Amino acid sequence: GVTSFCPTMVSSSRQTYRRILPKMRIARKQQQEKHHVSNNNDRVGANILGMHLEGPFFAPSKRGAHDLQHIKGIASVEDVYGINKNEGDEVPQLEDIEIITLAPELPGAFDAIQSLTKPDSSTSSATNPHTIVISCGHTEATYKDGIQALSHGATLLTHLYNAMNSFHHRKPGLVGLLSSQAKLGTMGLKRPFFSMIVDGIHVHESAVSMAYQSHPHGCVLVTDAMTAMGLGDGDHMLGSMKVCIKGDRATLAGTDTLAGSVVSMDTCVKRFHQFTGCSIGEALLCATLHPAMVLKRHVAQQKRSEGGRLLDAPIGILEVKAKADFVMLNDELDVLGTWVG
Repeated sequence: GVTSFCPTMVSSSRQTYRRILPKMRIARKQQQEKHHVSNNNDRVGANILGMHLEGPFFAPSKRGAHDLQHIKGIASVEDVYGINKNEGDEVPQLEDIEIITLAPELPGAFDAIQSLTKPDSSTSSATNPHTIVISCGHTEATYKDGIQALSHGATLLTHLYNAMNSFHHRKPGLVGLLSSQAKLGTMGLKRPFFSMIVDGIHVHESAVSMAYQSHPHGCVLVTDAMTAMGLGDGDHMLGSMKVCIKGDRATLAGTDTLAGSVVSMDTCVKRFHQFTGCSIGEALLCATLHPAMVLKRHVAQQKRSEGGRLLDAPIGILEVKAKADFVMLNDELDVLGTWVG
């Protein structure tokens, strides 16, 4: 039931970023070319959007299943990811990146957030400056740190509750931002979107419901799925880390540390609907419109057309001139068919 997705990389070496990011750009370009070929019956699968780079700018204590040797403090994004515009298409470009998850409490994080979300027009294309969605995650951030991150341009929290400080009635942490509409409003800020892994393992059903009831319009369902999804029990790899799969649970081998998920999006939607008691329509919004809003792809990004097709047509919605992406479900939310426009 997935029509678009952001491929995600765990914290990696500079060499790995330089190798993988250009490959994903090539794959995305090839996919777009197939879409533009008339009467093309090749199955091209879900649309590949920009990359989600989860790391490596994390609090070491909240690294979860990420390899400690790759965790870094805030440094030059271009240097860490191997970005160099002067080397051509064979190396990563800033435009390859859609989302970066980082720990906002790290020294230099606020300046980095602002530079990535609000690029200086003097150094970016005046007609289409590339901006990156900054998400706060794998972090020891306090409530105040969260507000500062929002004020500098962050708009998302990565897999709420996991790899962040727990909510406490005197130290609410990032979770407290969900119920802070009044306070943030006085500061000219909006509550962040928040992603949740609703596999029944990462977050208890009562915590899922509590977060959703607090900020229903900000909820984004994610799978956090690793490459072992659908492969059954056994040992698999997540980056450089060995992971043990047993049922729906993925853990670092020899530990109880959760290492991503092996549950698909349709299962997450079903469980979310069950845990929150929301309507089917409300559950589907968390897997369609809300993630599109995070990426600002629910509206046309460019008003140009090519061969009768609108470039960067909206996704996550069903309306005229939006991409013809849609999923057919039955009343039990089983996927009957998936169409990718």
